[in-house]
Amino acid sequence: MSNIAKKSNMPDPDKFKEFMSLINNEPNFPETLNQVLLERYLKINLNNVENSFRLLKHNLQMRQKTPYLFENRDIDSSEIQTACTTFQFVPLPKLTKDNHKVTVIRFPKCDASIYDSVQVIKTALMMFDANYTFYDNDDGFVDGEIFVLDVEGYSLKQFLDLSKNVKTFLFYTKFLQEGPPVSLVCNHVVNTSAVFDGVTAMVKPILSKRVSDLLQVHRNGKGLLSFIDKDVLPIDYGGTEKSIDELYSQWLAKFKTKREYLLNDDNWKLTDCSTVYSTDF
Repeated sequence: MSNIAKKSNMPDPDKFKEFMSLINNEPNFPETLNQVLLERYLKINLNNVENSFRLLKHNLQMRQKTPYLFENRDIDSSEIQTACTTFQFVPLPKLTKDNHKVTVIRFPKCDASIYDSVQVIKTALMMFDANYTFYDNDDGFVDGEIFVLDVEGYSLKQFLDLSKNVKTFLFYTKFLQEGPPVSLVCNHVVNTSAVFDGVTAMVKPILSKRVSDLLQVHRNGKGLLSFIDKDVLPIDYGGTEKSIDELYSQWLAKFKTKREYLLNDDNWKLTDCSTVYSTDF
């Protein structure tokens, strides 16, 4: 592991050495962990080494609970390729004036017969993992993250498929609110409908107060303009940035560069899985 990159918005180099010492002395951890990912953990924990280590360990332990979501993660497989056509994960290229990154997760209208909620969840987790191994900009890392969930194309058939896999969906929700190296600013849900209200009812009991308090719901996408800079938002939401479809194509090309990283299970498996994270739903 090399020294941290010389960028302006990075964790403290001495604290990073302390963090690496803790990691290297943990025999149960993977032998190799992505450096940018580890820098991100320390940055979002404001250089608190103990909290960074605790969050990283929690993330790895949670993964042992559902290995089927973290194994055989081949971007080129037919299952993942199909999933990529039924939802869109789009980290927007421009940051807000407050140095926040915006990521849009969108469900466009699609053939519901090919929609597989487990494969979509698996693919989304792959995209989160890939995204956190890239620096956010030339300065290093952002100071917070905003997520936009656009459910305009989400259908009743998709909801019924999700309902059959509710335990996987609840794990996914819990994992995202507890495990990743994210400093959450806000979650926006746009283009909501009666169908998606059923999804909301599923997750509401397990949402933490912190996440619930940061949730904003909009009946249409134009409501985002009151919260996010116009030059950051795609034209789909009244902004001046490229369309979601164009930005998604750009992201997919970047995502595919992480194929070998995602295929390597040694990046997340603990050497001793006898004690794993337990979740009660």
